Amino acid sequence: MILFIDNYDSFSYNIIRKLSFNFYLNSINIFLKKINLFYEKILILGPGAYNPFCKNIITLLIDKYIGKKKIIGICLGHQIICNYFGSKILKLNKISHGFIKKNLIFYKKYKIFIIKKFIRYNSLLSNKNNYLKIFSKYNFKIFIIKNFRLKIKSFQHHPESLISDFNIII
Repeated sequence: MILFIDNYDSFSYNIIRKLSFNFYLNSINIFLKKINLFYEKILILGPGAYNPFCKNIITLLIDKYIGKKKIIGICLGHQIICNYFGSKILKLNKISHGFIKKNLIFYKKYKIFIIKKFIRYNSLLSNKNNYLKIFSKYNFKIFIIKNFRLKIKSFQHHPESLISDFNIII
């Protein structure tokens, strides 16, 4: 089972549609004591328009389940994870909302492959830190990070977008 944290983004419905098995849909206003990930194996921090610097329920969930459950971040969820680990969150010079980009290239040590088309909806990006391994970059900007030991995978772009190729990467 999956616990999906909906940060009130229209893309949440695409993610939910891709997850064709049981899940819970929760908002960020849920109190931590009501959330018990006993059966859930995955926590997905969804996209949204909030500030990744806010200390809120999501940060408490990361504290509680890091290394115990798989945690996946998408867009805002990615920025929250990166900020949690001390990455600087940087404002883009040019906002990229709805831009289709080509050739998201993955690193050789992870068996290189190319996503021919992916879509960006972001005005913020994170920089490198020591806890998260960079899995993919586009134009020197971090787009996918992982930490295998802590069971974290995170995407700056929207892999669930209908326009993106290889949108089953989640």
